[in-house]
Amino acid sequence: MDKKAAAEFLGVSTRTIENYSKEGRISVAYLPGKNGKQADYREEELQTLKEDLQTPLHRSVIAPNGSEMVSSDVFGGLSTVPPGRVVELLEAISGAQRLALLWNKLVWNLEEAATATGYSRFHLRQAIALGDLRGQKVGRGWKVRPSDLQSYTMRLFGDEEAIQEYSIKD
Repeated sequence: MDKKAAAEFLGVSTRTIENYSKEGRISVAYLPGKNGKQADYREEELQTLKEDLQTPLHRSVIAPNGSEMVSSDVFGGLSTVPPGRVVELLEAISGAQRLALLWNKLVWNLEEAATATGYSRFHLRQAIALGDLRGQKVGRGWKVRPSDLQSYTMRLFGDEEAIQEYSIKD
């Protein structure tokens, strides 16, 4: 199969096909053609690559103590971790040392906040823009306090008692 046909078969550009060849994901043989050498790709390899490309990259989180994930209507029915379990899961996934360094900071940038909570940076920026999460623009980025992030998460899950308890501690 030539390069153009291979690209159409996979639904990508011819440049992407060339990149796959350079990366070693598919092999290419060069055959003599009208205008010099012409790339020839094996259909079996392309079929295998197509199946690999269609496989979702998402891997679910397995809680270290075997607890169940909670389905949330807030996130369109996606499984989420209850707010109280975020710290425990982060210790298991990223190691206690990184987490200790993170929690000892007074403010977090959005990358650190996203790491700690599992929310995307885009989601956090939207929450700040809507006034749901307190944040401060510092230079080119945003900073948030861990306590504000904790309150925001509790409000998302409707945990009013925990919000009152948490605000008393502050």
